[in-house]
Parts: sequence; structure tokens; C-alpha cells
Amino acid sequence: MEDRPGFRECEHQSDCWERFYLEHGRPWRGIGNVTLNIEPGSKVLDIGCGNGKTVAALIRMGMDATGLDFSPSAVNRCISAFGDKAKFSVAECENMPFPDGYFDAVTAVHILEHLNDTQLRDTVGEIFRVLVPGGLVFVRSFAVGDMRSEGKDRNTRGNGIEYRYYTENDMKIIFGKFDAISIERKDETMRFGAVRVKTECLFRRPAGNSGEF
Repeated sequence: MEDRPGFRECEHQSDCWERFYLEHGRPWRGIGNVTLNIEPGSKVLDIGCGNGKTVAALIRMGMDATGLDFSPSAVNRCISAFGDKAKFSVAECENMPFPDGYFDAVTAVHILEHLNDTQLRDTVGEIFRVLVPGGLVFVRSFAVGDMRSEGKDRNTRGNGIEYRYYTENDMKIIFGKFDAISIERKDETMRFGAVRVKTECLFRRPAGNSGEF
């Protein structure tokens, strides 16, 4: 990890995130948006749900939403905020406590950029496992060139949380077992001139593939 002003080292990334949620009651405001062309009432899992911004979008869309996060503080805040409008679970995204083929769709919004190579491989494998054949996964992640990247493909921020930055081709490789529906780079210029860069992707688990990832 880099030596940065204000950086307080964590033994594990989960410690950094738990401290982050303890110190920031609601770090992300508003309701998120995701692209999922599926019927209301479909079972959708949001991995790395944080304080529930994406879950709020799924509820608004009429989905049967479940949020998962490894931070107990984040999950407790979600339970307090949403009550019985959604279900929540404390668990690692690379070892999810759900049966095979349980969800119609999965959302992964700004979570994959915080995983190391092993966690990333295992998480994508778990997404494949918990999806029904033909199920969808929506991914949003910071991309190479984002204002946070400082010209690097990975770095550690002042709060000790690690970030990675992916290209569109990276996403094709990471989700190579899935059918790609769309992979887009999105640039957003902020009012102070810096540019946020994201990749937004929609993949489908092959309908006829019921084997191992």
C-alpha cells in the first residue's frame, strides 16, 4: 500500500470498509440506476450493496431485491433504511450463501474494482453459479483514465481502500464465460473539469450452460 497523507493502514480491506461505513453514515446519496430488462418481481442480487443506493433502484423497479455486503455496519444501515422491502446478508462476494441458479439477475456496481485477482475470479464464478441460465449481470466499474486513477491501473486512496481501473477489453476477459450484451465506456466531465470514467456492461449467463464456471 502507498504511503499517503492521512492514510491509516488496515490489516484487511474489510477492516477499511467497516471503518468507512462507521465513519460515514450515508456516503452515497440518492437512488442509483441500473439497466435490466426483466420483469418486476424478478429476484435480483446486489453485491457490495453498501448503504443501499442500488438496492433502492431495484425496489423502485419492483424487483425482489437482495443486498449482500461484507460490512456488518453497511448491512445494518440497509436493514434500518429498507425494512422488509428487501433482504440483506453479511457475506463475502466470493463465497455467497445462496443456492445455485437462485437469482434472475445480479448487479455489481463499483465493487469489482476493489477486489484482488483471486477475489475477482471467485466472485465472477459465484455470480455465474447463483444466476439462472440466461440470467443477467449488470456491472459498473471505474475505468482507466478516471480522475481517481492518477494515470495508474490501480492505487490506494487516503482511507486505505484499494482501487483498480478496467478497460472495456478487461471486462470482456473477466466475463469471458458470459455472453456480452453491451460494454460501454462512459465519460462524465465534472463542473471543476475533472473527468469520471466508467465502464457499464450487461452480460448474460449462457442459457444452455448448466455446467461449472
